[in-house]
Amino acid sequence: MEVSRQYDLKEYIRPLWEGDIVSHESVLFREDEHAARLVFPADEILGVFSADLKTEYEEGRDYALEYGCLVRLPGSRMPFIPMERFYPAEHRDGQDFGCIEPGHPLLGFGEGDAMIRYMVDVTYRHGAAWNGPVPQPQTEKCGRFLGKLERGEEATILFYGDSITTGANSSGTVGVSPFARPFPEMTAEALAEKYGYRVSADVRPYEELKPVESCGGRVLHYVNTAVGGMDSRWGLDNVGPRAAAYKPDLMVLAFGMNDGWRTREQYMELTRGIVSSFEEACPECDIILLSSILPHWRAAGFFMHQIEYEEGLRQYAASRDHIALAPMTSVHRHILGRKQYYHASGNNINHPSDFMARVYAMVLLAVLGV
Repeated sequence: MEVSRQYDLKEYIRPLWEGDIVSHESVLFREDEHAARLVFPADEILGVFSADLKTEYEEGRDYALEYGCLVRLPGSRMPFIPMERFYPAEHRDGQDFGCIEPGHPLLGFGEGDAMIRYMVDVTYRHGAAWNGPVPQPQTEKCGRFLGKLERGEEATILFYGDSITTGANSSGTVGVSPFARPFPEMTAEALAEKYGYRVSADVRPYEELKPVESCGGRVLHYVNTAVGGMDSRWGLDNVGPRAAAYKPDLMVLAFGMNDGWRTREQYMELTRGIVSSFEEACPECDIILLSSILPHWRAAGFFMHQIEYEEGLRQYAASRDHIALAPMTSVHRHILGRKQYYHASGNNINHPSDFMARVYAMVLLAVLGV
C-alpha cells in the first residue's frame, strides 16, 4: 500500500473502528521516551513521516516495530520533544502551563505548530478489533436536515462552540503542511461529497458575521461562528447573533472544554438554555450535541468536570426528538487508554492534533450516517 503524502478527505475520515489500516496517526516522542503505543497494536508499519509529511523515515535506521509499538531507534532522525520543553524550568509566555504533576511546576504548551513540529505521523496495519464505543447513526434525529440533502435542497450547517470548533492547531488552520482541514470543514465536505453538493463557506471562525446568501439547489452553506476561549455561558449570551440568525438546518453545538469548573448540572442548565433560545427562532432545525475531548490531566486548573458532561448530554438528547449526541468524550477516553495525551494533542493542553480532529469528523459523520 502506498501511503498518501497529502491531505485526502476520504482517507482522513475513514473510521478507526472499521478496517485494518490506521492512516496518519500522530505520535509525539518525549526525549525520555523511545517506544510509543498506538491506538491498535501494529502488525506492520506502512510508513512513518514527519508531521508535515515531507520527510519519510526508514525502518531499521530511524524506527522499529516492537510488540506492536513504534520504537525510536538510537541516532534516529525522527524528532523528539526535549524534556526542558515538555517540563520547562522557568516560565516563558506562550510556552508553558501550570502543571499538577509532582516535581514539575510547569507543563510544555504551545499554539500554532509549536508542538506539532515535534510529532511524527505513522500509518500501519493491525489485526486487532476496536473494543471502544462505536458512535451509532442517529439519522432519525437529524431527519429534517438529511431529508433536505436527499431531496437536493439548499441547506445550512452551523458549528457553534469554542476553540476546538474553530479548528485550533489543525495544520490547515495553522497554515502548515499537510494543511488538513479542521473537523467542521471535513464534516461539511464529506456530506457534500455524499449528496453531490457544493460547499459554500459563508462564515469561518473569526470572520465578520454576515448573512447567508441563497444560491438555490445543491449548495451546503458552511457557517462556523465558534470563538476560542468561550464557554457555554457565552454560548447562551450570544446564541441569537451567532447561531439563530443563520436559520440553519443543522446546528452542531460544541461547548464544554472551557466549562470544566462547572458541575454537570450547571453545564446542562446552560446547554438547555442555549437549545431553548435557539429553538424559539429555529424550530425546524436539527441539533447535534457534540461532547468534547478531555483536557490534559496534568494541566493545572483545566481537568475538572468535563468528563461528566457527556452523560448529561446523552440523557438530554434521549428525551428529545430532533437532538442527537456525538459522543466524542467516550471515544477520546478509549484512545487515552492506549496513547498518552500528548501523542494526539496539538498544543499539549486541550486542542486536538490533526489525528484527533479527524476522529471528531469520524464521530460526527457516523451520527449522520455517512
